[in-house]
Amino acid sequence: MKTLFVNGKIASLDSQNTFYEAIGINGNKIDFLGSNEAAKEITATYDEVIYLDGKLLLPGFNDSHMHLLNYGYTLKKMDLTKLDSIENIIKAAKNFIKAHSIIGKKWLLGRGWNQDNLAENRFPKRADLDKISKDIPILFTRICGHISVCNTAALNIIGIEHLDKNDPNIHIEDGIFQEDALNILYSAVPSPSLDDIKEMILTTCNHLLKNGITSVQTDDLCTMPDQDYKKVLTAYKELNKEKKLPVRVYQQCLFFDKPSFEEFVELGYKTGMGDTFFKIGPLKLLLDGSLGARTALLREDYSDCPKNKGIASFKQEELNELFDYSQKHGFQVAAHAIGDKAMDMFIDAIKNSSSYDKNKDNRHGIVHAQITNSEILHSMKDLNLIAYVQPIFLDYDLHIVRDRVGHRADESYAFKTMYDLGIKVCGGSDAPVVNFNPFENIYSAVVRKDLNLMPDEAYLPNEKLSVTEALKAFTINGAYSSFEEKIKGSLEVGKLADLIVLSEDIFNIDENKIKDICVEMTMVNGKIVYKKYLQ
Repeated sequence: MKTLFVNGKIASLDSQNTFYEAIGINGNKIDFLGSNEAAKEITATYDEVIYLDGKLLLPGFNDSHMHLLNYGYTLKKMDLTKLDSIENIIKAAKNFIKAHSIIGKKWLLGRGWNQDNLAENRFPKRADLDKISKDIPILFTRICGHISVCNTAALNIIGIEHLDKNDPNIHIEDGIFQEDALNILYSAVPSPSLDDIKEMILTTCNHLLKNGITSVQTDDLCTMPDQDYKKVLTAYKELNKEKKLPVRVYQQCLFFDKPSFEEFVELGYKTGMGDTFFKIGPLKLLLDGSLGARTALLREDYSDCPKNKGIASFKQEELNELFDYSQKHGFQVAAHAIGDKAMDMFIDAIKNSSSYDKNKDNRHGIVHAQITNSEILHSMKDLNLIAYVQPIFLDYDLHIVRDRVGHRADESYAFKTMYDLGIKVCGGSDAPVVNFNPFENIYSAVVRKDLNLMPDEAYLPNEKLSVTEALKAFTINGAYSSFEEKIKGSLEVGKLADLIVLSEDIFNIDENKIKDICVEMTMVNGKIVYKKYLQ
């Protein structure tokens, strides 16, 4: 099938930021870029001609860090994001139980509470959830995914007597589990089947395509309660073999300890294994928590919580050993690190590794990289580290960051500084922590206000990205982070035909309205997979 798009504004986002009027697709690749006049001479050689009527056409978006499977799993849970008090959580949960006929030992799972948005301004506790039910096990996870609360019925299933009362990440009285201790809580929840996992993947992919996201880099392997990464990989492999996987997936492989990763390596997995629709990506390391939960690891105390520096998921020696092992076996590494101390630890692990080859094209990176400073950013530059950032986090974080970290906020979320230093900035959403709408993300990078256009003065306006810089963070830079910039991420002859058509010209719209743009058409691998409206 050969398709020709004409009468459009084609933003290639190539190295020269070239614009065209027409683009031709042959099979799954781009075979023509040029003017309308040049397109007239070859129109007869195409099977279909689509008239864009001046609309903007871009490369498909690449979300460089999200949780695709967890997003699909979250859709099956009770949505807590819009509830503004613990009292309302209790009321809504009781209604949810009735509406979904939850009885016996069937779990009630929910996600999305945020203590900063609750009238009580505190975490929900075990006693609160006991008011919902004393029989049905309940597990409600914070929006960030780093803290959960459960009721007594859930604790009884886990076995209160088996819990380590000295574990600082477990607060039995309040039913609160955080960071590593979450695995104990989740292990008691029944896991979805292989077919359930496939359905969750496909449901999420359909949502992604409507948002113009044609490639994702996703952390899925340990998403399900049983943490059976082999089952998750089987789901992806079967969908891909059946040619049912509609979005390109680069798997960020999360492991919590060295033995689990060693097993993965011994099974023959390594970065780059796979094809253009499903590929094994980096080893994903979880080094700290979240800023909102005050579990991100900081050098100094939280400004609004003295004697709390957050939580480290690894000791430095453990991290050094795991990173060194990854280098011996040829893995790219992407480390979740929000706090400055967590970033210090990852940088030190690289510098301490005897197996790290600084002359190799490693493309290691830091996921989130929020509470930065000049020293960290220059280390990232010197080590050629990628920054996997989520501009949309500013929608919430700009209202709390100064309370949390004080003057350290003046060097945080430093997207423009990263760009100017030559750090490759890749945009992502971290969905389901937030929605993966790319236009809200790009708006946040360009405007640096929340989605309600507040505050009046942008947060660190010197760190604003231009529209082109923000678009490249979600296209060609994302492709770079998966070693695929030569085959996708920009519109160039010979590259894969992944592209989108927008409702508005993002280059000429009021920047405050960027967040309201929508996708009218999505093409993946030369096939139109979503179409809202085109004459």
